[in-house]
This record gives sequence, C-alpha cells and structure tokens, in this order.
Amino acid sequence: MGGSKLERSTVAKCVLHPGRDSVAVIFGKNYCAPCQDGIAAARGRVDRHVQPKECFIWYVSNDNWQPIAGTGCAHWVSHQLNVQAGGVDACCLSGFTYRVPILVRSRMPVPSISQVRVNDIWASPSLDHTGIVIRVTAPAQAGGPPAITIRHDSSGQGRVAENDFAVYFHGRGSFFR
Repeated sequence: MGGSKLERSTVAKCVLHPGRDSVAVIFGKNYCAPCQDGIAAARGRVDRHVQPKECFIWYVSNDNWQPIAGTGCAHWVSHQLNVQAGGVDACCLSGFTYRVPILVRSRMPVPSISQVRVNDIWASPSLDHTGIVIRVTAPAQAGGPPAITIRHDSSGQGRVAENDFAVYFHGRGSFFR
C-alpha cells in the first residue's frame, strides 16, 4: 500500500509566530517577515540619544514593534557592563537590562563614597537615571570626598556624556558594584 509520508519541515519558524516561516535571524532569534519589518521601523523611531539603538525595541502585540519606553540610560550601562538581569520583559531585543531598579538590584551597594572605583554603577536617588564611574581622583583635601566622573546616556544632553558627580549630579545618588 502506498501511503503518504509526513515530512517535518526544516524551515525555521518565527520565535513569536510559530506558524510563520523565519526570514531573518536577529540577535540569534528567528523572525518572520512582518516582525522583520516591524523591527526595522521601530529602530528608526528610537530617540537620538539612546545607545545602542538597534536593540532598544520591544514587541508590543499584533505585529506591533515599538521603541522601549524610557530614556535608555540603564540599557547603555547594561551593554557596557554586560548585565542581562531580569526576565524577557526586562531586557532589550538583544537581552540586556533596560530599567535602573532591575540593573542596581543585580549588584551590591558600595558602602562608602571613599570605596567607589572605576566601573561601579551610579544611580540617582529616585532610581530614574544611571551611569558608569569612569574616573576617580583622590580627594583635594584630606578626609574629603574623591572627585568622581560619571559617563551616562543622557536624554537631557542628547548623547552619551561625561559629567562630574559633585557638580552635575549634586553629589547625590548611590553606587553599586
């Protein structure tokens, strides 16, 4: 008896739409044509200051891709320090954390400003902005605080900027390692 043989498709499927064939691999995941188009369109709408732009997007629903709501500072820090904390809903398209509270919860607090060092994470008191310590200079006076320079993705300055902790950030915020 001749019967028909069922063959399993070897065509990769979209990670979000398993009924659709994949046409693109983006950050190691398969996506269908509508997703590919949506990702490209959303990338074009990411705010100018956000770095990196190509992954600061998310899938909203029904083939609707949008830039992630927010300023991108934690996203930039996460890429610089390779932080991939939180679940799928807390990470950009390439898997990096994009919210300050989740970023800092993944690290230990630095107990004293005198112990701050390069590559520590600085976060504002309200946990709505963050950056990376790029320079620590000994105190000008014995017993005084060190001079600390923070690099951060600044929506206000429209770029990744470097600013003095004491002057620009008024010496406020916490450090994490």
